[in-house]
Amino acid sequence: MGSVLGSSSGVVSIGEARHIWTRGLVENWRCGCGEYFERCPFWTAVLAESSLRRHQIDLDRLRRSERELLRLRASVWTQQWVRNPKRLRPDHGYYLDAVEALYGAIARISGSRAIVDSSKNPTYGALLSTMRSLDLRVLHLVRDPRAAAYSWLNPKPSLDRAEGATMDRLGTAKSALLWLWWNRLAEELWPKDGPVPVLTIRYESLARELESILTGIRNRLLPELVGRPLAVNGDIACLGITHSVSGNPDRMRAGPVMVKPDERWRAGFAPHRQATVLAIAGLEMLKYGYRWGRR
Repeated sequence: MGSVLGSSSGVVSIGEARHIWTRGLVENWRCGCGEYFERCPFWTAVLAESSLRRHQIDLDRLRRSERELLRLRASVWTQQWVRNPKRLRPDHGYYLDAVEALYGAIARISGSRAIVDSSKNPTYGALLSTMRSLDLRVLHLVRDPRAAAYSWLNPKPSLDRAEGATMDRLGTAKSALLWLWWNRLAEELWPKDGPVPVLTIRYESLARELESILTGIRNRLLPELVGRPLAVNGDIACLGITHSVSGNPDRMRAGPVMVKPDERWRAGFAPHRQATVLAIAGLEMLKYGYRWGRR
């Protein structure tokens, strides 16, 4: 999703930018362009523009604040802080100032009207909503929790680290719990009648009606870009090179890519694991239109 939107006119995709301090500055993962982070000309320019180069910042302080604000058990406290900024600690203010400076530099260096950040953590989005220089819009992408759990469970090569590395994996129960918590949290943070524009899309609908759904996303969340071309032709996504930090390995791809639903979980996901997902997220998935049967 991020790569398709980021390949469209007036948009830049930056991947899961919340990981930039660790996976970019510390661990030097590959950027979506193929270069290692410290050698990527885009991120080199962004960090210089924002005065966030490694020698200019207290990286340990930033990473510590990030962990404190974004870890799962801190999400309730962070929501309270968003509603009452007086609860903010000085270290956390330092982190938020750095994040806001980062996005400002990304906008200036890329020259884009919109920045697509694919960070999955709703709490991170809540932090962004407090920054006056940012105009936040939320795309809430939902997938069948059984398909999500199956994807998390299976090893996938990680193209942005050392050869032979694989992406992080999650057990079935933990994946289902995260699905439940993140979706509930997203709905609480961004109600349909709230001040932040939000659009909920099912992955399955996107994969089956790519051009139509992307057009709807642009019209609803990015009306300033109506009339500009989208990087899609029917069910073919025309992917450009992105400067994305962390995320799905597909962010490293470029060129025409056919998009179709990934339904491998229906045959490959063990019944007892499906039962675990249904026991945890079965009721919540119904409101998104998912059913308990395999078909």
